[in-house]
Amino acid sequence: MNGKKLACVILIMIVAGIAYGTQIMGQRAKAMRDEAETSENERRATANELEVSKISLTKLSDDTKELRNFLKAWEPVVQRIQTGQEAEQLLLSILRDSGILTVSQKFEVKTSQTNLLIPKSLQGTLIVQGEYNKVLNWMGDFERKLPLARITSCRLKQGETGRQANIEIHFDIPMVDLEAKFDDTK
Repeated sequence: MNGKKLACVILIMIVAGIAYGTQIMGQRAKAMRDEAETSENERRATANELEVSKISLTKLSDDTKELRNFLKAWEPVVQRIQTGQEAEQLLLSILRDSGILTVSQKFEVKTSQTNLLIPKSLQGTLIVQGEYNKVLNWMGDFERKLPLARITSCRLKQGETGRQANIEIHFDIPMVDLEAKFDDTK
C-alpha cells in the first residue's frame, strides 16, 4: 500500500471516529434533554401537588376553625384536671365550701387502654345531706367547677327533716390527654 492509500485509510478512520464521536455525543445530549424534560414535568407535577395540598390545608383550617376555637376555650379547664388527685381535691374543695354534710364518698381512678384521648377517669359516688337550697346550690357548683364531669346517676331524697335533702350522685370525671397521638393507619 502506498502512502496515498494509507493516508486515505487513516483519513477515513479519522472521519469515521469523528462521526462515531458525534453520534455518541448526540445520543448523550438527547438523553440529557429527555432527562431535563422529565425533571421539568416532575417539578410541575410536584408544584401542582403542592398547590392542591395548600388548598386542602386552607380548606381544612377553615372547616376546623370553630372546633379549634372551642378546644382553645376548653383547654384551661382540661389542663386543670390531669390526675385523679387533682380531680379529687377540687371535688373536696367544692364540698368544703358548700357547708353541707358528706355522708359517704368513694372515688376510684379507672384507666382505659383503648381511649387515647381519655386514658384515665375518676369515677365516684357521693352522698351529701344538707338544707335543700344548699344541696342544690352545691350541685350547681359541682357542674360549674367541673364542667367535664358526667353525672351518671342522681337520686334526690328528703332528708331527716322537711327542709333537708339527701342527694346521691354517681359521676365520672375524665382526665383528657390533649397531647395524645393517634394512629392514622386504622
